[in-house]
Formats: sequence, C-alpha cells, structure tokens
Amino acid sequence: MLALSTKALAILIAGTAFGTMAASVAFPYYILVATIPVQVDLISSITVTKLITPLTIGMVTFNALTHRGPWPLVMRWPAGYLAGVFFLASIVSLVLAEGLRGLPGEAAKIPVYGALFFLTLTFNRTPEDFRRLLWVIAFTGLGEALITAAQVHYGFVMPGDWRKNLGQPGEGGVDGTLSAILDGKIRAEGTTSHPIMLASFFLMAIPCTAFLCLTESRITIRIMLGGMLSLMGYAWFYTFARSSMIGFVVMSVVAVFFHSRAVRMLLPVGALLVFTGFLSYQAISESFSTGVHAIESGGLFGKADVNEASGSWEFRLESIVGGWRLFCAHPWFGVGFGQSIWHYTKYLPAWANHSSHPSTIHNVFLEVASELGVFALVAFLGLWLWALMSTKRGLPHPELRPYAILMCSIIFGQMAFLMITPMVREIWLTLPMAIAIGTMARAKA
Repeated sequence: MLALSTKALAILIAGTAFGTMAASVAFPYYILVATIPVQVDLISSITVTKLITPLTIGMVTFNALTHRGPWPLVMRWPAGYLAGVFFLASIVSLVLAEGLRGLPGEAAKIPVYGALFFLTLTFNRTPEDFRRLLWVIAFTGLGEALITAAQVHYGFVMPGDWRKNLGQPGEGGVDGTLSAILDGKIRAEGTTSHPIMLASFFLMAIPCTAFLCLTESRITIRIMLGGMLSLMGYAWFYTFARSSMIGFVVMSVVAVFFHSRAVRMLLPVGALLVFTGFLSYQAISESFSTGVHAIESGGLFGKADVNEASGSWEFRLESIVGGWRLFCAHPWFGVGFGQSIWHYTKYLPAWANHSSHPSTIHNVFLEVASELGVFALVAFLGLWLWALMSTKRGLPHPELRPYAILMCSIIFGQMAFLMITPMVREIWLTLPMAIAIGTMARAKA
C-alpha cells in the first residue's frame, strides 16, 4: 500500500468497490458507509465519497426497479420529513446566498448526507441488519487505524487539506509535513481532511467495536475485536483531539447510567453543578485551565503538533459567540450552507483577541442556525430529539435494549463533542441508526 501513490490506491479501492456493489442488495450501502472517513481527493476536488454516492444511489434505484431490493425510505414520518426540510433548506439557502454557482461546491455534501440518512433507514429493519452494519463500521475503523499507524511511524501522508499546511517548509524544498515529522511532531488524520474528523469517526467506531466485543459469544472473535479496539485506541490517541475526550467521557457516563443505580441517582446532582458552573464564565474557565494544565504537565501531548489547549478553547469560544451574533443578524434563512466561513469573523465579540480563528463556527447547532436559519435549525434539533425518543422506545424490548443503549450513548457523546466542533459526516449515519431502533420497536409492538 505504501508503494502506491495515494491516488492510485484510491482508484484501486474505488474500482474494487464498484465491481462488488452488485454482490448483494445492501452491499452498495455498506460501501457508502465505509467511505465516511475517506475525504481524500480522487480526481481534482472530487473525493472518493462524492464519487461513490451517485453510484450507490444508482445501484439502489436499479435494485428497486428490478424488485431485487427496497425503495429508499424518504417519506417516513417524522424523520424523513425533518431530514427533507433540512436538506431542502440547505439548497435554498445556498442558492439565495451564492446563486447557482454555489451548487457545484458546498452543495455536493448534501447528497452524501442524504444518502447516508435515508439508506440507513432503508437497510436497517431488523437487529441482524443492525449488527451487520456495526461490523462494517468496525472494519472501516480497523482500516483507518492501520493507515494512521503508517502515518505515525513511516510518514505516510494522504492528500488531506489539513496536511498541506502542516509545519514550516524546510531547507532544500522539504515540505511542511516532512519537516514536522522530522522534528518529532505528528498529528494523524488518516484519510480525513483533519485530525478532528478522524477523532469524530473513532467516536463512533470505537463504541461500535466495543459493543461487538462485549456481545460476541465466540472467544476467538472477541480476541480479534479486542485487537481491533487496541489499534483504534492507538490511532485515536494520535489525533490529539481533546474535544473528542469530552465526547467519550459523556458517552461513558450515559452507558454506565443504564447499568448503575448509583450513577442514576448522582447524575442529576452532577448536572446541576455543571449547569451552575456554566453560569459563571470565570468558574468554567478556571476549571478548564486547571484540567488542561494537569494533562499537559503529564507530557501526553509532547509530540502533538497542536495549539495550546487554552488557546484552542479561546478561539472556539470566540467563534461560538460570533456564530450566535451571526444567527441573530440572519435569523430566517442564514447566510447559506457552508458560507459561515466568509461571515462569522465579522461578528466576533469586541473582546476577541486570538491571533487566528477556525474556518467555521465550532458549534454544529450554531453553524446550522447561522447558515440555514431558524426553520432548518428546528428540523435539525427535531432529528436529534426523535433519535433519542427512538432509542427510548427500544429499551423495553430485550432484543433491542443493548442496541438502544449503544446508540443513546453515542448520540449524547456526539452531542457533547459537537458543542465545540463543526458538522461531521458521522451524525448522518448515527441519527438514522438510532431512529431505526424505534422503528424496530414499533414493528415488534
């Protein structure tokens, strides 16, 4: 794999995927899921996922026309309608802001999100279907872990946008990436465009793999899954994504909540203390700084090519305030899908003094609000609420309860993560996965 160029490797993978799409009715969908973390350019600015998406949609449609497979579940109440409102608002807001010239760029993300969402509802109708999907996610995570290990130890670099600006150019034409590696600084991104995006994928892949490991009856398979978990944990560590740590902590607390009465009793008290702390900016800032100092003093981030954690928190906070003010200025239809990068810095607070700011608002809910407006925000929040309600419906059913706990934990972990992170692809898989649990519960009832 290291002997091939990255584009040749991507073409080989894409060709293999296309050749095997007809193997089963659900296989095109599984190929699409496996490309979630693949954000490298294949041809010009066309990524592997953007190429696979129309092929997947075409194959699913062909199977439906020939009665080999089901039609995509688009008109399903309320999830399908809420998602439809969100995607329609995304296109309309982009056209209003940029005209038709904006459609070939940012709008290319919408078919990817839509295909993941609606096909997940279509192909996960039984617990057996759901478990097969977990295996696809687990093996995709293994692939990302192996690529990350190659990056960490051999300097194997995929053509991601973040890597192009890593480090400083060295003497003799040595690019920034190599000079950073030679200096002992590394932060892996796998096949994604940024380490945060890789950490986001592992925030989904690691709990799914752990679930399979805990519920598998065969000891040899459990050992194999344990090894996969170790590799994924290793790869996640080298993303140095401190925001994903918050997601994992929240996810763990939610998972334990369903198995420990003591946690259920103490959780309201802890939530009250956290809420009280957030009422005081000084209190939360001091607590954050103390935690950051404790971590950094231990040397865990000595090899990370990352910003100082306090500085990272500072520009996130400034971008969140700027995003809120941008939403207040454009409350109805926003500034256009994917366009906040060009607008939100004009609305930063007067006390903002960080030297640089991220390319977009680091809060997915404010990102949606400021870019798409209040109607799309209501639909987006409705999807999260319906996903959680769907997992609740699965809890009384013994066969569905473990899957419902898994998805409830992931959803809450992602929610905490996305409070300080922009839009990620994984939510357009996990939200319909959670909703599918509720659909199975209704079918059993």
